[in-house]
Amino acid sequence: MAGEDPLATLEDPRIGVGLAALENPETQEDFRESAEFESLESEFRKMETGGPNAVRWKQLNDDTVKVLQSSSKDLVLATRLAFGLFVEEGYRGLAVGLVILRDMTGAHWETMIPPVRRERGRAGAFDWLAEKLAPMVEAKKPDGKANAEVHVAHEALLELDNSLEQKMTKSQVALGPLVRALRPYARDAKATLEEVRKAAEAAAAAAAPPPPAEEASAQADQAAADGSAQSAAVETPQPAAAAPAAATPAPPAPAPVTSVAPIEVDTSNASAAIQSVFNAATKAASTLRREALTDARGYHAARFALWGTVEGPPPHQNGKTALPPPQKNKIAEIAALKSAGNTEGLINSAESAFVTSPFWLDTQFFLAEAMTGAGPAYEAARLLVVSELSAFLRRVPDIAGLTFSDGTAFASMETREWVAREVQAGGGGGSVPSGSDLDKAFSAAVQQALAGKPADGLTVLKNHVSGCGAGRDWFKAQLKIGEFCLRFDLVHPLFALLGSLRAIAVERDLAHWEPELAIALARLSWQSLGHKNAKQMLPDADALKLRANLMETLSLLDVAEAAELAGRK
Repeated sequence: MAGEDPLATLEDPRIGVGLAALENPETQEDFRESAEFESLESEFRKMETGGPNAVRWKQLNDDTVKVLQSSSKDLVLATRLAFGLFVEEGYRGLAVGLVILRDMTGAHWETMIPPVRRERGRAGAFDWLAEKLAPMVEAKKPDGKANAEVHVAHEALLELDNSLEQKMTKSQVALGPLVRALRPYARDAKATLEEVRKAAEAAAAAAAPPPPAEEASAQADQAAADGSAQSAAVETPQPAAAAPAAATPAPPAPAPVTSVAPIEVDTSNASAAIQSVFNAATKAASTLRREALTDARGYHAARFALWGTVEGPPPHQNGKTALPPPQKNKIAEIAALKSAGNTEGLINSAESAFVTSPFWLDTQFFLAEAMTGAGPAYEAARLLVVSELSAFLRRVPDIAGLTFSDGTAFASMETREWVAREVQAGGGGGSVPSGSDLDKAFSAAVQQALAGKPADGLTVLKNHVSGCGAGRDWFKAQLKIGEFCLRFDLVHPLFALLGSLRAIAVERDLAHWEPELAIALARLSWQSLGHKNAKQMLPDADALKLRANLMETLSLLDVAEAAELAGRK
């Protein structure tokens, strides 16, 4: 644990959890097979199908703290705790979570879970935290009351980053996005705390009575003597004490004999009973994937467990859900495996991505294509994947048109075309249109932006616009460009474009001749005013006037749409 910071400390009973010793550290791996771990896992997994609001964060956080304190120093649970504490408590929770992670990494590196031999798994847990938290931190500017918490969080994060750089030998941890997101807030917080400290010191000095002359002289003499002694100590270093002999490492424990435990089902509670079955199916799928990647039963069990809990599409606003997007490192890993032609690696990676992001339908396309390339041994599994997707789309027919919270589509255009061509043809799946040329251009543009090249994405859309003429298709394409700019925070071109489109709408009486386009323009304009940087583009008075005009237009053309937009925060 780092020494006490002179600027700020955090008083919270939970910050000692990372350092706390476990009574039986050798049982940590067994804990992942317990009902208590299953309960934590089930609650957290609600986020993947229902978004962050579906999780009971306070209960989950409290239960996780207890586990980390006494049962298992599990890095996956600890990173989820840091995420959950930020969701529930803001920067105080983030500070607590990062301190726990820092101390756990420092004090329990050799024994925490995943074990040292699974360094890649450890790196993945940290990468997940940084990727998910960074955009949330950027969007949540702390108020002036959180300076101490922000400072403590930032210092703990830097210490954690430095520690991981020294401890990791094969894998690298990418905490950079979170460090960069927190840095400007921490800089402001530190400056404020420095001012407070200096003011307090000045006030204390002014309030203290001056020492008598004789005492002051004695203090000066003593200081000089201390300085001489320190100099002598520097010039004549003492020999270092011999280091204690290293303890002989204990022999590794024999591997436990695995056995199939019965599924405990509480028949008095139907919801708990079915959840127990789903949990058991998840475990079975994971085991089968490790032992026999060709076994169709593993894919069946995974889809039963993950899609079986889905009763309908997740909540969304104009197709955009609050669900966290697939991890960027997983997207990159899948792309690399595809390029290398590593079919079995791609099968394993795509199925793993499906387990953590069950609505990412691209994984089903990746799986089916890879299984085709892997040969006859995978044919039964491929047919299972296709038939299960077909059944899922019949049950939730509108799912493919939705997006994750960052704008990533549940189903890319390539996946939609595959579904229309093979999944629906073979099993009568739900309606997944292959999309118009504009949809395809927009999908390609989004993929460019997600790869870190938003300018290239705009070029794709611009090239499409150039072939649209000057009529309805041109206007629809311009709206798509506006939607793209809003999704990827291109605020300056967004507001300039919308201003021009509103002028055209007035000039051509769009509300009369093309009411659908007028509604779409008003909706997009309203959404743009809710962007975090909108105030930089429009003064409050102008924004208020524009909102009134937009609401008037929407109320005339689609009162239900107007009511929905007006009711959003």
